[in-house]
Amino acid sequence: MYFFLLHIPSNVEIDKEKEKLFHLSIDHWLQHDLFSINWWILLLATIIPYFIWWRVVDKNRFFEVFSYGMFCATLCMLLDIIGTEMLLWNYPDKLLPLITPLIPANLVVIPITAMLVYQYFSTWKYFLLATLGWSTLFSYIIEPLFMLRKMFVLGENWSHAKSFIGFIFLGLLLKAVFENIKKHVLK
Repeated sequence: MYFFLLHIPSNVEIDKEKEKLFHLSIDHWLQHDLFSINWWILLLATIIPYFIWWRVVDKNRFFEVFSYGMFCATLCMLLDIIGTEMLLWNYPDKLLPLITPLIPANLVVIPITAMLVYQYFSTWKYFLLATLGWSTLFSYIIEPLFMLRKMFVLGENWSHAKSFIGFIFLGLLLKAVFENIKKHVLK
């Protein structure tokens, strides 16, 4: 009944608000994030894991393991964009000012650890056990540590338990998709 009284914002109004947000984000990043201790942590978390991964990755399965990691990174970025847009969680500190998701987590730490789980635990039984450990690590250890540094904030409608379930689902989905690809495409 009151539908006609609601103001529906136009694209021009939305763009003006985006412009304000853009300037606020840049100012915050320059004055608060850039070269702070948290910024250096994010930078190192973006660089160091790849050196470690390069030393331990099975070079004979490089393409398969790397493809698995890139698929994981793509899903992580997508899920993180959705989660931050829905205000389920937030990252007050950013490595780069204009990118909402946590790049070191989505493009580095989560995919690299997922690649290692995939590489070292090939049977479903051991993969499931390793995925439970991986999910516990991220949900109940890394997330709380990032919260202590105020680098990660849980929204009112999110919890570590939901993250735990999400990581398990992510790991199992990735494995199922890649097993299917190996079975039907990479014969």
